[in-house]
Amino acid sequence: MLTYENFVAILLGSIERAGLNVGYTQELLDTHALGRSLSITCLPDGFKDDQGPQEPPLRATIAFRWSPEFTVFSLRGGDSLDNIERMVDERLSQAQEGPSLAVEVIYSIPLSPEQQRDISLLPNLARTIQDLQAALNGADRQIRIDAQLAFVAGRIPRMQALTGSRIWSLDEALYDSELLTDTFDELCAELRGMLEALSMHYSVGENNASDHDDDEDLLSGDRRYLKPPTA
Repeated sequence: MLTYENFVAILLGSIERAGLNVGYTQELLDTHALGRSLSITCLPDGFKDDQGPQEPPLRATIAFRWSPEFTVFSLRGGDSLDNIERMVDERLSQAQEGPSLAVEVIYSIPLSPEQQRDISLLPNLARTIQDLQAALNGADRQIRIDAQLAFVAGRIPRMQALTGSRIWSLDEALYDSELLTDTFDELCAELRGMLEALSMHYSVGENNASDHDDDEDLLSGDRRYLKPPTA
């Protein structure tokens, strides 16, 4: 089985070959259970992160969690292989939703003030994003759309956030560097194409800022989600 370091190195190689515009990363270590997580946020080509605390309006994040038993193997090497494989096999046999490791790609979609105020636009927004995905890779690879809505007494409902996500499940690739390379190359190529399509559709440029600050209906109690500390 590949170590965490091998896994990340292969991912970074695919990112480099695809020419993705990496804005920032976050790597976390659970000091109690020894699990790890990594997220890499990519921006459209030509978009330079201003290093400010607020998230760019259009971005794609590659994220995964490396389970504790995988971490033990990555630290101790081949001597722990038998025990790690036994624990992984037990988890896989008990799992109800497939492999124990999945990489998620999350696209954060910019919203205009009108789109935030009119939640009836949500079905059309979701369909547009899914059509862009289908045009890129076919309808059999449907992207999942999630919306965050806010309902405040005395105010009209608001759409606070809109995201699209794709899950890439890994199984045999955890043991095969060539197969993992092919999988990550495909993931990064799709991510790049999707970011380009979204950027063209939403006319996002380097100097385009989120419309939140200019929205006169922005509630003082709304949360503003800021960028995490970078690794």
